[in-house]
Amino acid sequence: MTLVKILLVTLLIAAGMFSFMILLDLQMGIVKRGIIWKVINPFRVMETAEYIIILLFLLFFIIGSVGSYLKKRLSNQSSN
Repeated sequence: MTLVKILLVTLLIAAGMFSFMILLDLQMGIVKRGIIWKVINPFRVMETAEYIIILLFLLFFIIGSVGSYLKKRLSNQSSN
């Protein structure tokens, strides 16, 4: 039941954000076909600096996850 609530809230937030993005683009006068394409595939309209920032976020997440895994693994080995 909790999983259903989490999924429902996630879908509602995503739908609201997509709707907000579409409404903002309509207000700016962008062609409707371009709006839908941008909402579906946001990476197509990104610049190089934005790709670098996403890459840095991913690296930070991966390094943190690997560090946490190694720390747990080392603590389990030392306690055995």
